[in-house]
Amino acid sequence: MSWVRRLARGMLVVAVRGRRERGGEWGEAVLAEFGETRGDLEAVRWAAGGVRTVWRERRRRVRALPLYDRIARHALTGALVAAGAGLLVNQFVLSVRMMPSGSMEPTLRVSDRFLVDKAGFRLTGLHRGDIVVLAGPGGSERVKRVIGLPGDHIECRAGHVWRDGVAVDEPYLPGNPAEDRTECAPTTVPPGHLFVLGDHRVVSTDSRQDGPAREDDVLARVLTPLRLAGAG
Repeated sequence: MSWVRRLARGMLVVAVRGRRERGGEWGEAVLAEFGETRGDLEAVRWAAGGVRTVWRERRRRVRALPLYDRIARHALTGALVAAGAGLLVNQFVLSVRMMPSGSMEPTLRVSDRFLVDKAGFRLTGLHRGDIVVLAGPGGSERVKRVIGLPGDHIECRAGHVWRDGVAVDEPYLPGNPAEDRTECAPTTVPPGHLFVLGDHRVVSTDSRQDGPAREDDVLARVLTPLRLAGAG
């Protein structure tokens, strides 16, 4: 038996029986006559027709069930589809992270949960002011704010950040002159890199110490904190 015929028969067996030892009457009849087919093309056509037959047979069985059982089946199917879709979204699109340190206070506090976009930013690109999740050493993650994009010239004057000769407006800083003060060496952000800082400059380790971060290390973009109503 050729590999095409084996594959066609295997597909038909799965459709007819699934995990059971025996399938429905129509499906078993189609399966029993599979051996009468001649050639690969006829085998594939027979298997495809058998799958359609099994599908119609199962629909008839479902329609014959009491209304409550049909509703329960539909609900279970919907729940499984929703769970699968949720897993895919969590893996590839949206996810929830927890803030590991105080380097982004007061925007994100230690143990704050926040929603991140893991795919959209790759299409739209990153912008100045975005908060991003960066891959760190040993599988760790760092959360920082994008201050400079490739080509931007970043420097610090009198404790303030300047970008391309213009002072950067930073309303997200703690609001304490001692904590807001930023010192950094002048640098021009190279291609494929980002100049990132933590909002809590006193405790944050960022591009001031480590140099510009690689764009390839960006895992996600922060969308919004997830805080309970009334939380400070």
